[in-house]
Amino acid sequence: MPDRFKYSEVRQEIINALRIDLMGPQSEDEILDENPKSSYIIGILASQTEEKESSTAGEQEVDSDIAYGDSEDYTAGEDDDNEPIMTTSFKLPTSIGISFYIASSTKAINIDVKWGDYVRSVEKRVGKDGKEFNHASYIRQPMVSTIVVDFDSFEKNTEIRLQEDSNVIVHISKIPLKTGYSLVTAYVMNRRKNSENEVESMMFQVELKAYSENGDRVFFVENICRDVLAEDEFYFEQRPILGRGRNCAATWDDAVEGRTSWVKSDFIPEYEFPGVSAALKGFDKFFFSMRFMSNPKNKAGIFERLNVLADSYGKWIQEKLISDDKMSNADFKDKIGDKVISHCSEALDRIREGIALITNDEFAFDAFCFMNRSMLLQRNIMSYSKKHGAGIECNFRDFVDPRKPDTDFGWRPFQIAFILMNLSGIVNPEHKDRDVVDLLYFPTGGGKTEAYLGLMAFVIANRRLRASDVSEYNADGGVTAMLRYTLRLLTTQQRDRIMKMVVATELIRQKTYPKYGKEPISIGFWVGGGVTPNKFDELVEKADKPSEAKRKRNLLYKQLLTCPFCGKPLTEDEFYIDPDRKSVAIYCADRNCMFYKYKQDRIQIPVYLVDEEIYAKCPTIILSTVDKFARLPWDVKTNALFGRVDRVCSRDGYVAIGEEHKRHNRTQELPTSTLTPIRPFLPPELIIQDELHLITGPLGTVYGAYETIIEDMCTYGDKKIKPKYVVSTATIKNASEQTRCLYARKSTAQFPPNGFEIGDSFFINEISTKDDPFRKYVGVCAPGQSVKTTLLRMYAIILQTSYQLAQKDEYKDVIDPYYSLVGYYNSIRELGGAVRLLQDDIPKRIYRIKTKYNMDKVRYLNKKVEITSRMSSYEIPNKLRQLEATCDSKDCLDTAVATNMIAVGMDVDRLGLMVVTGQPKQNSEYIQATSRIGRAFPGLVFTLYNPYRPRDLSHYENFVGYHSQLYRFVEGTTATPFSARARDRVMHALIISAIRLKYPEMASNDGAADIADLSDIQMTEIKELILDRLNIVKPEVRLDAKNEIDQFIDWWKMLAAQGKDLRYYVYGTDKYNRRLMNYYGQSCKDTEKATLSSMREVENAANMFYYTEE
Repeated sequence: MPDRFKYSEVRQEIINALRIDLMGPQSEDEILDENPKSSYIIGILASQTEEKESSTAGEQEVDSDIAYGDSEDYTAGEDDDNEPIMTTSFKLPTSIGISFYIASSTKAINIDVKWGDYVRSVEKRVGKDGKEFNHASYIRQPMVSTIVVDFDSFEKNTEIRLQEDSNVIVHISKIPLKTGYSLVTAYVMNRRKNSENEVESMMFQVELKAYSENGDRVFFVENICRDVLAEDEFYFEQRPILGRGRNCAATWDDAVEGRTSWVKSDFIPEYEFPGVSAALKGFDKFFFSMRFMSNPKNKAGIFERLNVLADSYGKWIQEKLISDDKMSNADFKDKIGDKVISHCSEALDRIREGIALITNDEFAFDAFCFMNRSMLLQRNIMSYSKKHGAGIECNFRDFVDPRKPDTDFGWRPFQIAFILMNLSGIVNPEHKDRDVVDLLYFPTGGGKTEAYLGLMAFVIANRRLRASDVSEYNADGGVTAMLRYTLRLLTTQQRDRIMKMVVATELIRQKTYPKYGKEPISIGFWVGGGVTPNKFDELVEKADKPSEAKRKRNLLYKQLLTCPFCGKPLTEDEFYIDPDRKSVAIYCADRNCMFYKYKQDRIQIPVYLVDEEIYAKCPTIILSTVDKFARLPWDVKTNALFGRVDRVCSRDGYVAIGEEHKRHNRTQELPTSTLTPIRPFLPPELIIQDELHLITGPLGTVYGAYETIIEDMCTYGDKKIKPKYVVSTATIKNASEQTRCLYARKSTAQFPPNGFEIGDSFFINEISTKDDPFRKYVGVCAPGQSVKTTLLRMYAIILQTSYQLAQKDEYKDVIDPYYSLVGYYNSIRELGGAVRLLQDDIPKRIYRIKTKYNMDKVRYLNKKVEITSRMSSYEIPNKLRQLEATCDSKDCLDTAVATNMIAVGMDVDRLGLMVVTGQPKQNSEYIQATSRIGRAFPGLVFTLYNPYRPRDLSHYENFVGYHSQLYRFVEGTTATPFSARARDRVMHALIISAIRLKYPEMASNDGAADIADLSDIQMTEIKELILDRLNIVKPEVRLDAKNEIDQFIDWWKMLAAQGKDLRYYVYGTDKYNRRLMNYYGQSCKDTEKATLSSMREVENAANMFYYTEE
């Protein structure tokens, strides 16, 4: 593989080409054949008009900021503030500036002003037809001026005219601070009079640089100058902010002890974001070998290795934290230091407790070995299926051969540490850690998924090893873990890894039968009805809807496109759908596969896709989208997901408590069914929520409310044993507040806990970009131009340059990551405009570039895809495969335009180039989206800012500072599960869910009429369930909520006492029945409660209904 610095080199070539095309110049004294105003769109200062001559630099800045408001196309106050403004009346800026801090005692600094003037020249030329014509060209004249700013010569402001051009003015302002420092802002302003030739009054490629004449480091970092002790500023101390731009960005020299020697303006700023490593010094990649730790015979060696990790962490806490010089500062120690050390010490104690547990508890050690064996086999299956699925002849035995080193895999230290931390809370249900929400906080692509998959494998084995025939709950089977995602793309991509883990665990269970249980280890995809069918009846052809059943069947076929074991494509012939048995059995057509359909004792792939089958089979793992839990008040069968079953049907499977289930009559193929009473399963013990930062806003609010019921359904026994919550994300702030609102848990533990510096938390180490280039961000902002114009110019030069570089022998082996451009947009409307540009304007501009720069070939944009919520779930894997096609393939994509569908979970290693159009509304989204880039090779992200939006402009002006401290600017998430509006929407649904699922006599549809039969004890239990949660989440609304619960129950009793029979829900109420609930978004009567059936419906703004009188 080529050196990473070679990728960095080709990446810089693209940046340089963009800089020359958008700003220029190609050479110091270039001669242009076209007007430089057309040639360049960035780095230009127009002249101030005469009537504005008296305005100050500050006013000029404001003028340029708000110029967009003059346009009639500008619309303020829209929900989507990222809609680009297309207009022809944009105004070029007339000034730029830089701000920085100096010591108030500093006597003087130097400022260099550089720019280019273009002088029009006309000469006579003879055309092809022999006729003379006037040819205009523009000759660049480089301009440089140095001024000395003497701070003793003025108090607050001064203006200095340049000797080289007295109409170019440098405006200096100085604001002294109480801390002994001063904030200085320097502007360069173009006050030239408008000449007949407008171009000659403009300044191009303007640059402003402040420095000390003798080279001293006189510019100070921001946080030193402000007398504020902030924890996050200490954390980011290694990445200081030393300047900000005004109508431009600011860059500076490397800082030493919080000082730098120069600060200058930059119109196309660059910042290389460093990567992190999860590897630790002294631990090779096989130190925590899965093969070694899967063998119980290595018990002593396993404990020795785990203790080395714990001892190393303890040593790091002592040397890097407790002994740090900062701890001698009493203020720092009290406010920050002691808290940081406490969090790290707690994590270490829990790691040591986990090691002690598997040392002393045989079942726990066995489950630990099972986990390692499962995760090793999962990795082996992944390697085999990738090769075998691609049609390469290979044998699975070669992938599990212990004599081959490449068949072994090692845990990353943070993964094994996180698993050890959680063992006590899982093995001992009464342990205090059971109530802690454990947050796995690790950068995107770091391996979070493997960490929680390992934890799931441990939970499965531990539960089944401890199963007892005399216990109240059956632990051999039932849903053991729930894994929840927020987006379809996530479930599509992560599904493959999880499926292979399930296949691995089931393979081990079969080989060691019955040690790890008699029930198969399986997974159920419990996702929206638009993705998988909810009922088997939907798969049966009906005369009035001949194509509907086929459409639903197609949904099934598209959920599992390849065999999870061997990787071979699955066709509809491998799906055996039996509505009578309520079964979809899936096999594989490959004769070497363990799931081969023509084997004598064939084994079906352990996956369930239809809701009814999921309820009946109670799979070990439920993989679901969070919105699906809005089904709880609608369907009593959901009880089965929480182990709440009391019968088993010989034909269908498990029957939920409270579910009406009649005996099936004999058919030609099937005998009469029987119903056998059984023990309920132990409820799910582990609930994992991935991408926690997405559970925010309206979705988080509704999700947090429904979590009341989910947690209660998972709670069991007299001691009220609750499930363990594990959440993960790469971007979050105020996590403890969010988890308190969502899960009503008072304690949240982030892992790995922060140290004193962002570059080192023991488990995560920052790698210097000088040693390993990672991801470079480049900012582009073109005031005076429409975003559309800048976008097409950017796309064209980037696409053509990457194509041109691909033709060169020097770069052909390293160009692939930058060959396919991913365009990221904040809305589908905005993306639609780009699609139109790609069809026409961008290809035309590419041809113009080829001619202008005398390039050999022109790039044709033949392959384009769109990844948005408009596409169906089954299309996602195909789109991802297209993205994986390399530049030497005929299927290689030129562009992929996308919305935040790709912001999480899209792992395509080859992608190295992205253009983000407009600053996303949330910084977490920006981090997540751009983290899709540069996973395997140094990445390149261009961010195109809209200069007419204050927030975009702010990010651009603070480009280097913002990107250097990117994670610091992540916003806190919001979820208000029991606010007044949220209670209006979901309180009744929580009450209905609790009553239907907890009390069998109220479960059936006609149970709605029996509300008056509930005892006072039962009613009190329902109230306390909700009010106890409110005591933690929002205690101030407890009284209001109590009154609302009483009012709803009284209203329900009143409805039940009137006339026609009351049902929870019936379709159509004209003749016989009334219903308690109706679907949210439908026309609801006063006697019906609008009830969500999906959490994605929470933001309906308005409904309009048209009534006609007959």
